[in-house]
Amino acid sequence: MPDFLRRAALLTIVGAVTVGLVAPLTAASAIPASTESARLLAAADRQFSLADRAGAEGRDRAASLSLSTVSTPISSEILGDNPALATPPSVTMEATLYRKAARSVAAPVGGDTISGKATWYCCSLGWRGQAVVALPGALGGHYDAPPAARFVTVCADRCAVLPVADYCGCLWGTAGQKVADLSPEAWAAISDSALSRGVIAVTIHLGG
Repeated sequence: MPDFLRRAALLTIVGAVTVGLVAPLTAASAIPASTESARLLAAADRQFSLADRAGAEGRDRAASLSLSTVSTPISSEILGDNPALATPPSVTMEATLYRKAARSVAAPVGGDTISGKATWYCCSLGWRGQAVVALPGALGGHYDAPPAARFVTVCADRCAVLPVADYCGCLWGTAGQKVADLSPEAWAAISDSALSRGVIAVTIHLGG
């Protein structure tokens, strides 16, 4: 047999064997791998529109198609059921007031003055912890919420300018009248005497 005929016969046999090996693989690839694959292919053949996402059922169906290729299962989205956000931590705030202490000053020269006895009292509303003075009504004493509108200079061992924060009866017009009531801080600003002494002699410069 000539060489070219032998080559042609050999090629024919090789081609037939190749076709025989490939045909089963082609047939296997045409068969759906599983029932789930068939369901997804059937769903893909149906007409789809954005309206299909309306409602819980539509969202679940669309989500199932989009998540079918994810290796780790993920549940379909749920809208409108978000858990409440955690309350952020809170910190208790505490205000700290820095009060300006009364400073010693020189006694004013001239102006109206009055001398007499002064006692001490606890405090006036809004003025706790500050050096203030309460005067009898005849000397212009009246309650004044911070900030004060009037100041007087009160002198004992030393002088200090004090805001007039309140009114005191001070036994005014009697033999035992006083000219001022001092807060503990005001007492300390003008006198070295202990509060337990109860009464000290003062001079008030009414002009400030």
